[in-house]
Amino acid sequence: MKFTYPRLLGALLAPLLAAGQPAAASVDIRFDYRYDSSNFFTGANSSRQNILDAAASVFETRFQDSLTAITSSGSNRFDANFFRPDNGSLFSIPAYSVDADQIVVFAGARNLGRTLATGGPGGFTGSGSADFLDNAAGRGQPGVLLPVETDFGRWGGSLSFNSASSNWYFDPDTDTDESFSGFDFYSVAVHELAHVLGFGSADSFNNLSSGGLFTGSAVNALLGSNPSLTKEGHWVSGLSYSGQEAAMDPTIAAGQRKHFTELDYAAMRDIGWEVSPVPEAETWALMLAGLGVLGWRVRGYGRGI
Repeated sequence: MKFTYPRLLGALLAPLLAAGQPAAASVDIRFDYRYDSSNFFTGANSSRQNILDAAASVFETRFQDSLTAITSSGSNRFDANFFRPDNGSLFSIPAYSVDADQIVVFAGARNLGRTLATGGPGGFTGSGSADFLDNAAGRGQPGVLLPVETDFGRWGGSLSFNSASSNWYFDPDTDTDESFSGFDFYSVAVHELAHVLGFGSADSFNNLSSGGLFTGSAVNALLGSNPSLTKEGHWVSGLSYSGQEAAMDPTIAAGQRKHFTELDYAAMRDIGWEVSPVPEAETWALMLAGLGVLGWRVRGYGRGI
């Protein structure tokens, strides 16, 4: 999906200690910068990788799914297809393999005009046994293989950020919220990662979209109703939960950082992710004493691939 000026998205981070979680999260999001030809994330700009890692932790600390490995070998061949982040062309890596519990995201940048960032899940082509191909499609998530999909199990995807924008805010410490100008890179990264992970892009998301509403049971339980969606796969602009604008609405303003709300997490649960509960208040107190909370404020974006 993609962000357009003057808006972005955001995400909530709660650094969770293993002892404070009801169950250990297991998903590992790994960024691959081999197609960062403009050095947006490498060389003198390598510190920006830390911000992407912080954005990934929003999901890594809450997702408990066990994803099977995809191993190309012999007659079993998995070709990973995605949009190259540095030029936007559809690209394929033949005979690709992905470790268990790992999600690979190719990250880079190019001139996106008035769009801040774009991202989405990758696809694949392959050959081999039926079991190998089923595993490649679902990674051990049986709901992916149902006639009407209820789960999501992709190998990863790609993210591209606008290399032509001079109005990014690269926060050196995403554990704190402070005043800033420009568009918060961290918030945009969280929003786009959610698209890579299926928000607005998964079949299991689309199967819960009806008449312009999202009909997931976890979301309905939180709100007491089915919230509206845009045609591009976002919450309707301005949707909030517990006094906070949702991360996955389509807007963000310069100078804003948005947190990934429990409403956003509920949608991820509805599309098939095993999302851990929020720690109890006492656990939060212990954690905050030594760790702090990763935050954001944001406001506005467009659509994506």
